Amino acid sequence: MLGDQLDPSGPAFRGHRPGEARVLMVESEFALRRLPYNRERRVLVIGAMRRMAESLRARGWMVDLRQAPTLADGVRGHVADHAPEGIVVAHPTSRSGLALVRRLQRDLPVRIDVRDAVGFITRPGELGEILGRRQPRMDTFYREMRRRLDMLVGPDGKPVGGAWSMDTENRRPPPRTRDLGAPAPWLPAADDPIDRALRDEFAGLPETGSGGERVMAATPEQAEAALDRFIDARLAGFGPHQDAMMDDDWAMSHALISGPMNLGMLSPLHVARRVADALGDGAPLASVEGFVRQVIGWREYVWGWYWRRPWRQANALDATAPVPAALMGAPTRMRCVQVAMEGIDQRGYSHHIQRLMVLGTLMLMRGTQPWSATRWFWAAHVDASAWVMAPNVVGMALFADGGDMMTKPYAASGAYIKRMSNHCKSCAYDPRLATGPRACPFTTLYWDFLDRHRERLGQNPRMSLSMRNLDRRDDLPDIRAHARTVMDDLDGGTA
Repeated sequence: MLGDQLDPSGPAFRGHRPGEARVLMVESEFALRRLPYNRERRVLVIGAMRRMAESLRARGWMVDLRQAPTLADGVRGHVADHAPEGIVVAHPTSRSGLALVRRLQRDLPVRIDVRDAVGFITRPGELGEILGRRQPRMDTFYREMRRRLDMLVGPDGKPVGGAWSMDTENRRPPPRTRDLGAPAPWLPAADDPIDRALRDEFAGLPETGSGGERVMAATPEQAEAALDRFIDARLAGFGPHQDAMMDDDWAMSHALISGPMNLGMLSPLHVARRVADALGDGAPLASVEGFVRQVIGWREYVWGWYWRRPWRQANALDATAPVPAALMGAPTRMRCVQVAMEGIDQRGYSHHIQRLMVLGTLMLMRGTQPWSATRWFWAAHVDASAWVMAPNVVGMALFADGGDMMTKPYAASGAYIKRMSNHCKSCAYDPRLATGPRACPFTTLYWDFLDRHRERLGQNPRMSLSMRNLDRRDDLPDIRAHARTVMDDLDGGTA
């Protein structure tokens, strides 16, 4: 059982009973030290593994939970100690994990069977089968998934409510209040003894983050409780402001179940069906559709794209800059970045718009090296996985695949952040200004980004309006000069 396959009813368990098979779980020292992970990431993942081991033992399973220098060393040690007739494993969720299993299949004197993956509705490679000859676009894939799963569709195959997407109702700016006013999410006990012990155990490892606040479920039972709380109290408010950001509300109406889903403790099909069923209990269609789209649409689409191409070397925009210093612990006067980083520092969490339209957009327009950015996101967030971060960062946020996954780059000026947040009210910068000491770095870099990549982006029909607006500006020389200052400030930690 790999650390992100924590489903005791998963494919590897089928055909086996307690007392008849032994469960192997390995805490890999290499994996723990691979990156300077956020403090709460190790607490969540290793805590979830240890809790799962105890739960399996309580149900009669023999469990070999061992610590080893690497996962391969742990498997070899298990084989040497227990001489199993064979090993069964669910399909790994990363290319490196799959390559490791293939090597072990060649090298070990026991048969290793690879079964379906845990935590996904589709198989690796199935994206192409679903779309066929059609151009791979998320909306096309999402509609097909709705039909295949018979989810939010009528007997005639048409969408419930008459539209496949309710985005027009789900992208509202935040209200003019200090917070969204949503009922509180499910959260684990603040004084959990396992969490406290893990923070002490891993204190000597390189890490980021200074908080001690786990916000994601660490057992299947906790995950179900978090889902219950979301559906019962928070789903109705999820849709309208799911893309908004607020100074004093880190959770908004988000479900906070991405961590347990990505660790295999909560089935995405189960989650999507429960949310879809809430429509019959009076949940607003816009909120239900918006959430279902995230789970069976975007999440499965990203999973499919991960296996569609290699990501590590992609760098279509020739980006070479380091990760901005404000994302590495330096102070910043950019309020939107400051709020996102406070959440990461305390909880290892920022929600999807903060990741894409603040942190990702800043790295895109600064020209951050794509794989460096990917590793940063992977280390900073408790719910990160290779399959999530590679397509989302390289393909979506940084447009480093040249437009294979997305039709246009997610570049945006300070005007977007002003419209979709209340951050700008207390910011040192003015989102309307592109030059001068109070110019918003996002606004300056937006126009400079368009200018720098004019030749490539000018051929993109979805960028035509932006490029026409660029051509109308008569202050481009000043913007170019100020952009150099902004970039120096980002690199030096003074932005």
